[in-house]
Amino acid sequence: MSKRRKKLAEEILEKIKDRSIVDEEGRLPTERDLAALFRVSRNLLREALVVLECMGIIEVRAKEGLFVKGDPSLDFSPNLKSVVLWPENMLRDLMEMRVIIEVPAAGLAAKRRTAEDLKRMEECIRHLEEVYLHGEKYEGEGAKWDALLHTAIVEASGNRILVRFSEEFGYIMEKYIGQSRSLVFSRGDWPRIILDQHRALFAAIKDKDEAKAKKAALKHIELARKKFAG
Repeated sequence: MSKRRKKLAEEILEKIKDRSIVDEEGRLPTERDLAALFRVSRNLLREALVVLECMGIIEVRAKEGLFVKGDPSLDFSPNLKSVVLWPENMLRDLMEMRVIIEVPAAGLAAKRRTAEDLKRMEECIRHLEEVYLHGEKYEGEGAKWDALLHTAIVEASGNRILVRFSEEFGYIMEKYIGQSRSLVFSRGDWPRIILDQHRALFAAIKDKDEAKAKKAALKHIELARKKFAG
């Protein structure tokens, strides 16, 4: 873990312990307010929040915000040393790889998709809509169907080498985004925006519009890049 992230996580933990940033319901300030309070970037703050979430100190409740989960009186300091996150710029590199893999794959999928491919994508969209409307039935449900949708699109490209390469890369990407997704998509308009982008991507592939599918895939990745990688 970088020294900056570790230090910030420790500072937030201390504020949680003395209850100076926790209200009566156990709620923390918004991400924007926390970034202003500690005078750090939103990206660095998210990394520190992921650390605390992985340690079980805080939790993200859909459309409600950040809440204290563990007992803040406990000493979590030694555990901070054992939490491993990606190096600086790793997420930037991952997003660049998504552009290399997923944008061409979306174009090929629009040309080659089968009825079975569309059925798989449609199932993913349906589940993502259910998550958006009613929340997750279990932790990580949204991330699961999100990942399955993108996998289905790559497989619909019909390029076996691309599919194989995507399988290896997909594990890395899913691991990082799985940690960060709940912090980013649990508030504001983000769940709706991402769902609309998924719908647009699926519609372009269904309509066999190669150019539109590639454009929709790029737009989707660029939005994630700005939110996650800054």
